[in-house]
Amino acid sequence: MKTHLGYLGNLRPTVNFSNYFQAPAGTYWGPRTIPDCQLILIVSGSASFEFAGKRLDLLPGNCLFYGSDTPHRLAISSDGPSTLGSIHFSWDSASSEAIHPEPTIISHSIEQLTTPAKTYTIHVEGHGDVDIWHFFEITKLESLFARIAKEFVHQDPGYGSIARGYLIQILTTLLRYQIDKRFRAANEQSKIAASMEAIQKDSSRNWSTPELAAISGYHPTYFAELFREATGYSPKHYLVLERVKQAQLLLLQEQSIETVAMKMGYSSIHYFCRNFKSITGLTPSEFKQRNVEL
Repeated sequence: MKTHLGYLGNLRPTVNFSNYFQAPAGTYWGPRTIPDCQLILIVSGSASFEFAGKRLDLLPGNCLFYGSDTPHRLAISSDGPSTLGSIHFSWDSASSEAIHPEPTIISHSIEQLTTPAKTYTIHVEGHGDVDIWHFFEITKLESLFARIAKEFVHQDPGYGSIARGYLIQILTTLLRYQIDKRFRAANEQSKIAASMEAIQKDSSRNWSTPELAAISGYHPTYFAELFREATGYSPKHYLVLERVKQAQLLLLQEQSIETVAMKMGYSSIHYFCRNFKSITGLTPSEFKQRNVEL
């Protein structure tokens, strides 16, 4: 089961409940399903997590993500207590008001822990669709988990908005981590890094797929498949993205649109403007105007 969440920049995640606490040895939750999504961070101690027919042994720095309709069971080790950070959240809500998940948490049997996990997909600009992992090994999230939990304890005015901001930082950090790992793995298996570097160094050149494939030492058809797997885009579209990214920097330096179009390898300013707007949602003129407004 897969849910496509849309574009990362359009999402308005809302924290429904958060806690940062020490759980006694042997404590467990589930098997159960939740109505929203949840992030669990192991801060200290150890635990085990069962879902989708798998068992994960968790240590400090391990972070879990799972959503609704995914039966799961989390158990603290019998060796001693563990400190956990927990965040229940919805991916997109106009309001930052929390909807506590507890009334609609459902208990399940052990047998249902083999049910396939629900997959969530986000479109990340420049990287295409990303299926969010269920398990991360990542550090430096403890303070953000703790801050969100603190907001829920005190519930000062605007706490939901503050919690949303922290949650966006956590989700973006996890996605960046995943994209970086995916990119590195793809580069180790292929040789597309040299081709990507060539595009970045000379984005004004009208690179063809055969030219880029030759740099990496692959047949053009196979290279195009590897490139899409690593970046989420075809080589041609990646070139357009890189051109627009560099064009934005040049426009911020107050260079004329005509000059920027020429530097980016466009013989037609109309074609440049069309590509620019298709990526950014703004014409070059609108982009320049927006960035001089006070």
